[in-house]
Amino acid sequence: MVGEGKQPLTGVSVLDASHVIAGPYTTYQLALLGAEVIRVERIDGNDFVRRHGGTDEMKANGLGASFLSQNACKKSISLNLKHPRGVELFHRLARKADVVMENFRPGVVERLRISFTDIAAVNPRVIYCSLSGYGATGPLANAPAYDHIVQGLSGMMAMTGTPESGPMRVGFPIVDYIAGQTAALAILAALAQRDRHGAEPQHLNVPMLDSLVSMMGAYAVDFQSTGNLRGLQGNEAFSNSPFSGRFDTASGHIVVTANTPDQAHRLCDVIDRSDLAAGLDAAAARGEFNAEQLVAIREALKVAFAAASAEEWEHRLTLADVPAAAVRTLAEILEHPQLRQSGLMQELVVPETGTTVNVPGLPVQTDSWPARALTAAPTLGRDTDLVLGRAGYSPSEIAELRAERVIA
Repeated sequence: MVGEGKQPLTGVSVLDASHVIAGPYTTYQLALLGAEVIRVERIDGNDFVRRHGGTDEMKANGLGASFLSQNACKKSISLNLKHPRGVELFHRLARKADVVMENFRPGVVERLRISFTDIAAVNPRVIYCSLSGYGATGPLANAPAYDHIVQGLSGMMAMTGTPESGPMRVGFPIVDYIAGQTAALAILAALAQRDRHGAEPQHLNVPMLDSLVSMMGAYAVDFQSTGNLRGLQGNEAFSNSPFSGRFDTASGHIVVTANTPDQAHRLCDVIDRSDLAAGLDAAAARGEFNAEQLVAIREALKVAFAAASAEEWEHRLTLADVPAAAVRTLAEILEHPQLRQSGLMQELVVPETGTTVNVPGLPVQTDSWPARALTAAPTLGRDTDLVLGRAGYSPSEIAELRAERVIA
């Protein structure tokens, strides 16, 4: 079999000038698919995620939890892009790269002379991906963008929370990861475009705002067609079914999705309230329940679920083919047999601290190629000499670059 035993992107090289979360998450997905990823980091090592999360020892080594979670299988060089020889070095590495990734604010790469135009001039087959808050054009192009800001700006926070709580952010930087997945998808498409239709430079612009809003399309179309604007609906389900949502139990909480009439009938049977099903089919056909029905259903579910624990209800409802799950913490799901069997979390050795951590691997299961074995995430500039040597620099030239503070 052609390519047997290799990951899909084996042989693809990525020069990664991105930092923080979204860009490095993109290139981590590419690395897990087999690409060689070289991180180009500032000589002063100011990427804050290197010291974000984890133990004091991890942070002291520049290997914080946020960094370790998405930088295995990469190499790192530290480079002064404000030095002319640093720019020359970057161009030399970019000549042989399939992909160049950056997430600087608009205008920075032009000032540094590592823009798409600059790189395309030395590599006519490059795929150059720019990930930014709002894109290169428009009134917000130069505005600073962070996950929390885009969550608020996008309309997502305005539909997350309750009238009592007010708008609330999602509890982790979801926009960064959505944008990272979008960028990875775009790069894979560009690689396919190049392979199928010929090599020419491609510039991909991936805005965080657009990546997020594209996932709210159903609500956008509903608003445009009906004028209904989804607001702070708390734990109500997407379907608006009163038989779906998050409910308190005798111990913990449970989420239930009984959207269809058949699911709702089975739920009523499980809680021994078949009387609630009266008029259910007619209400479902109309697409709504009257106020009296809504109050009765909600009160009945509240009383029923209070009689047992969340895990007990999960068991009963799942046996009855009613979608349901106990609300778990991250710590609890990491220990769940389902996640353990899927193999998502992979052991990563951290030589600098003499420890191991478990980090997410590729969230795809396939027999078509082997999973990539994780190699240690790099300390700042760990691979500078190796990468420059492969690029043709002699030991004396590398020493000279270091003496001039072009590299660290």
